[in-house]
Amino acid sequence: MDRFDSRGAIIIPNPFIFNRSNVKKVLAFTELYCAKGHQLVSTRVKFNGYDGVLLKVSQNGKEGTIALSPIYGDKSRMSVDIDLVSGERIKIMCPVCGEALPVYSECHCGGEMIALFRSKATDYSECVAVCDKIDCVNAHIIHGGRLVTLQNPD
Repeated sequence: MDRFDSRGAIIIPNPFIFNRSNVKKVLAFTELYCAKGHQLVSTRVKFNGYDGVLLKVSQNGKEGTIALSPIYGDKSRMSVDIDLVSGERIKIMCPVCGEALPVYSECHCGGEMIALFRSKATDYSECVAVCDKIDCVNAHIIHGGRLVTLQNPD
């Protein structure tokens, strides 16, 4: 198996079997932005053929990068250059400007849901929210100010 694709992006093997041929429709985010309008979806990392979400993080005085799957329902993620402590919260930042990403709401686990905006406008009614606590896989899609749940994307 190749480690890098033709553009030099790292290929992350998915620990979960995700066969797109069995799924008729897949919701994958191709654009997510920080509050200053910097693109968070990067060609540097791939999840099942889709560009991943690349975020700068810090925990206990150490900094690194995490990559999240852009595919709705796929909870795959990977940390790079940092060993994250399970159960603890992280500071999530834009990898371009280093600005902390804003809080959308509290999470049921005690962490905070961090907003990734779906357009360059800082619009909390159109965002994706991810929890800042390690090992919490809670994430939301907010569209038109409402929480979106896709039961069966067929």
